[in-house]
Amino acid sequence: MRRQFASLVQKALPHSIAGWFAFCWAAFLLAAVLVGALLLSLYWETTAERVRHGSSAIIRGCEAIAADYRMSRGGPGPDLQKRLTAAVQIALRNLEGVEGGIWQAGKRSLAYAFPTYEGTGEKTDVPPAEEPSIREAAEAAARNGAPFSRRIAGRTQTLLLYACPLEPAPPLAAWTMMRITTAGSQAYIQAIAGLSVLMIVVLGSAAGLGNVLYGWSRRLRQLEAELAASSGELPRLAPTGQQDLDRIIDAINRAGARLAEARAKADALTREAGEAKRLAMLGRIMAGIAHEIRNPVAAMRLKAENAMAAGQDASRKDRALQAIVEQIERLENLLQNLLSSVKRSPPQPGLVADITAFLAERAELFREQAAAHGVQLDTSACAGAACFDPKLIAQAIDNLTLNAIQNTPAGGRVTLSAQCSKNNLVFSVADTGFGVPEAMRDHLFEPFASGRAEGTGLGLAIVREIASAHGGCARAIHRPNGTTFILELPWRAS
Repeated sequence: MRRQFASLVQKALPHSIAGWFAFCWAAFLLAAVLVGALLLSLYWETTAERVRHGSSAIIRGCEAIAADYRMSRGGPGPDLQKRLTAAVQIALRNLEGVEGGIWQAGKRSLAYAFPTYEGTGEKTDVPPAEEPSIREAAEAAARNGAPFSRRIAGRTQTLLLYACPLEPAPPLAAWTMMRITTAGSQAYIQAIAGLSVLMIVVLGSAAGLGNVLYGWSRRLRQLEAELAASSGELPRLAPTGQQDLDRIIDAINRAGARLAEARAKADALTREAGEAKRLAMLGRIMAGIAHEIRNPVAAMRLKAENAMAAGQDASRKDRALQAIVEQIERLENLLQNLLSSVKRSPPQPGLVADITAFLAERAELFREQAAAHGVQLDTSACAGAACFDPKLIAQAIDNLTLNAIQNTPAGGRVTLSAQCSKNNLVFSVADTGFGVPEAMRDHLFEPFASGRAEGTGLGLAIVREIASAHGGCARAIHRPNGTTFILELPWRAS
């Protein structure tokens, strides 16, 4: 489960620098929105708490006025208003921001006090602006004999008003009032200031991150275009002025220089290896040519010496001359095969109407020779027509067939086959002979690579050249009980 969660997180995260910038910007914006919402929530919670606290305070103040009134009311007299005002002063002296008084229903205010008033001097008169609301609340409490509360919400403050009955006759009521400042309060100002600072930070950060994101994206697109326009080697990238990005560019430039140096060394080594291989190949060819020419020359010299020593023996001279002629013919065949292996003549493709008949004709040429070696010769071909140079392909198949017969012991089998596919025609010659020695397999198609003492080693080289001239290939499959030579031609069947 933990690995699956980590895999999901890995897939959800961005995978590019621009994506990370956008992700960080979105995370910052989300955090700013959450902090702003938290500040507003905190402000509104503070305001609501102050309203609840004020409501409780005015209720306590009204009850305190009622209690002090009962203790100090006495009888009517000229000092009644002073006694009631003193009672209100005492009741409200510990209630911050609460003002109140006593009201006689249908008449007027009998007492008023605001002991915690912070203005200059003592406030002794009922506020004119709130007097209608005070009269309404007090008379409602006095008439109904039950407490009356009212909340008046303004643009900058909330007015809390509470009235409680004192006695029914004459109908008197005590009232208390408190103002809860909202829009103009310190908490409100702090919240607005915090939100303003937060908005400035968010907008500034968004603009800064957007500018950085745009700059990085533009520079990355420029680098991508420069790298895409290069061919072969890494180009020399120009600095962008962005410190972090320039460090990456510098590393790319150093890697490009090292790569170019390594490529130059590799090209030099390749040329040296190719030259060495060419010289080695040339050495093997020259050694093969020298070996193949030396034997006929030595034989001709010996026969010429015999003819010179024969004197008047005509028959002995005739045999010597005949042997010399045979060796000359051998040299001509050697030179002809050598020219065929190095001179690549362009093929002349033509339509071969019957592949089966073509392959049977090649097998028929070697039927007697195969029987003389005790080897069975079979054919297997696909029906249909194909397009290739019949003369060159016949020469290649003849070389492979002769090679297979010469390397197969008596009682063995050589099979000539052709397989047709959509795009290729594959000839193969398989034998049940002795196989190719391990040491010769890497050089099997090179000139003068032969496992037989009397072989020139040019037959398979000619096969390879013919296949290459057709745009195909020649290869060998080594089996435990013989070898299969493949001649693959990339011509579509007709």
